[in-house]
Amino acid sequence: MGKITILPDTLCNQIAAGEVVERPAAAAKELMENSIDAGSRRISLTLVQGGRKEIRIVDNGCGMSSEDALLAIERHATSKLRTVEDLGRVHTLGFRGEALPSIAAVSRFDLVTREPEAISGTHIRIEGGIIRAVKETGCPPGTLITIRDLFFNVPARRKFLRTVDTELSYVSDQFLRLALAHPEIHFQMTHGERSLNDWPRARSFEARVAQVLGAETATRLRPVFFEGPSITLRGLVSPPELQRAGSQMIFAFVNGRPVRDRTLNHGILSAYESMIPKGRFPTVALFINLAPDLVDVNVHPTKREVRFRQPGEVLEAVRRAIGEGLHRPSPVPLSAEGTPPAASPPRAFSSMRPSTQAWGREEQTELGQPAHAPAPAASTLPPAEAMPVQLSTSSAATATPSSPGEPLTPFDLLDQDPRIRSQEPRFSRCRPIGQLMSTYILVEDGEGLILIDQHAAHERILYNAISSRARPEAGQRLLQSVVFELMPRQAAVLRGWIPQLREMGFEMESFGGDSFVVQAVPVALSRMAPDLVLRDLVEKLPEEEPSPRIDLFTRLAQSAACHDAIKASQKLHLEEMRRLLESLDAACIASTCPHGRPVWVKLTAAEIARMFHRT
Repeated sequence: MGKITILPDTLCNQIAAGEVVERPAAAAKELMENSIDAGSRRISLTLVQGGRKEIRIVDNGCGMSSEDALLAIERHATSKLRTVEDLGRVHTLGFRGEALPSIAAVSRFDLVTREPEAISGTHIRIEGGIIRAVKETGCPPGTLITIRDLFFNVPARRKFLRTVDTELSYVSDQFLRLALAHPEIHFQMTHGERSLNDWPRARSFEARVAQVLGAETATRLRPVFFEGPSITLRGLVSPPELQRAGSQMIFAFVNGRPVRDRTLNHGILSAYESMIPKGRFPTVALFINLAPDLVDVNVHPTKREVRFRQPGEVLEAVRRAIGEGLHRPSPVPLSAEGTPPAASPPRAFSSMRPSTQAWGREEQTELGQPAHAPAPAASTLPPAEAMPVQLSTSSAATATPSSPGEPLTPFDLLDQDPRIRSQEPRFSRCRPIGQLMSTYILVEDGEGLILIDQHAAHERILYNAISSRARPEAGQRLLQSVVFELMPRQAAVLRGWIPQLREMGFEMESFGGDSFVVQAVPVALSRMAPDLVLRDLVEKLPEEEPSPRIDLFTRLAQSAACHDAIKASQKLHLEEMRRLLESLDAACIASTCPHGRPVWVKLTAAEIARMFHRT
């Protein structure tokens, strides 16, 4: 026998499955895309054990005849392409003809389908790529596909599957992305006996965004729009003050296809470049439509990536749409039902005292205000004596105060904690000159000019104060429990870390679906909004199983300090600058922030003189 041989079809399908079906989420995605292409107006997804045990998709689309159903499980069989030219102008989500045979090759697979005009339907049962039964059956119009025991015959692949919770989160992520892309379809998702999501057909993409991301988040997003000769772009984007620690809330869609594209991400982040600090990310839902021949969707086996024929035009459209949208007054957004939300009275900005509201799933603004409150103009800032730079301005009233009177500032904490020893004063001896770009404090000492990153400096002060007061075993009960909701992937990560968080002083538990309830927090974090701290934390934790090598309290302190610190582009009065300098002197480490970035740089008088050729 020669060295070269032709692989059997079953093995070819299993190899193809390794590219197309990497986990239950990939199988669910392929099947839902087929349902969308079939013109379905209702798609129901049911999972058992996160899809590891069973995935079930039911739709009311066009269905298939018996002949088409048998052809559909053959490799490279598709109803969506006929010629080579069709590959350059793909209008559908699926087109490769690999999904069904690949999935059937590594599972126990059942296909039940009927065309609306047919009297009866067809039932095909496949096990490990081998057809076991084909029969006529009674069934409603549409298609039902059941996948059981995924990778039962490929143990090497099955052992790489994660926990039920993790696999469920991946399926949920694919489900919500397709739901966002197709508001005209009623999407339902069930896990076991529990209904997770039920999103009826929405009147618009704005209403679907409100259904999926929550009405509170949707009310903060701003509409964007761009129309050019070959591209139309619309979407919703967050204002600069609504930031997150990760990019998981950036959703991009091209011709109804959820994609992860470097060009799009670069355009989105570059539009925010001068508005949010590096390492922080906006919430974005961007829908792009362009001629099918201007985008190549055939660059990845799972079709998760695309390539644009004119990437520069797309990049400019994204930048321009977001830039103009952020500088345009936002109209009243739609609720999940497609109606304007009830108006709420505006909060006064004359004081930055802690609010009495227990925050739910909404973010905060950069000035510590709740996200639904209007951001003030620079000219409305109160005098320095009325606006101390506080440790937290969001949830202090939800915790039992440790002492009566006014809320503590970070400077008070530094003064009260004996373990923070003052170093030889340096910054407090300098003369503050002012601010550069409302981000850097300029101070003059006897040797030259010092530039201080105000966010990094305040972050270091807060981090030191929180860390020095840490009592991981101590918890402080909240006067009012805080309930918040995460996206599926982040919720799965947080659930895995709940035992470790409890050891540190959190009293929290799952509250149904992807919601959580917090009843107590560590004493060191008692004046912080727990949901906001946990949101930032969870986006920085690994998705794998919790590791004892990770210093969880350090990461919590970093997230809390970063969230509550003075932000870039925030105007400060000279008195506030002086107080920041005094507190920076008390920090045991003043050269870097908790993430390792420099707090200050110095230009000596000699260096400045050389710049002007005075030496």
